[in-house]
Amino acid sequence: TYGPGNYKIGPGGGDPSTYRSADPSTGKVVILQRNTRQAAAVNCVGDGPRATLVAVHTVTDQVSSVQVDYTDAFLSDNEIVMDVHVSGDQSGPLGHKSDFGPKMGEAGSITVPLKVVPKPGEAVSVRFGLQTGAACLPHPQLGLPGSRFVNGGEATFTSVKVG
Repeated sequence: TYGPGNYKIGPGGGDPSTYRSADPSTGKVVILQRNTRQAAAVNCVGDGPRATLVAVHTVTDQVSSVQVDYTDAFLSDNEIVMDVHVSGDQSGPLGHKSDFGPKMGEAGSITVPLKVVPKPGEAVSVRFGLQTGAACLPHPQLGLPGSRFVNGGEATFTSVKVG
């Protein structure tokens, strides 16, 4: 089991319309995005801004799943993704699972069953955090249905259990 203080900062990204924060000492992750771009004709492409943390586990026993616990999750709507990705330094991608908003002060867990059993001695990275959509909602000044000024969320990731 890993918790705040054992985490490292993971990959992140954004643009000038994004605020993101990931604190490895507390496990708190925040992502906010001001919607400034027009929707694509058919769909939205590309990755949205993200803020993540990482826990690294060296395999000593058989591992079949990873559970990430969170609390105080506030996610504005289903454009905000709570994401968990597990990969091994020898085995490659091992599993992935997501949960979506809306959430209002909720606690819970995301359990990722692993597709492959990682080898003893292998370093398994568990990347978890929040991501917004690709900023493809209509600009609020256009007054189109679904328009909103900001999408965002925050959650505190309390533990990562490898077992």
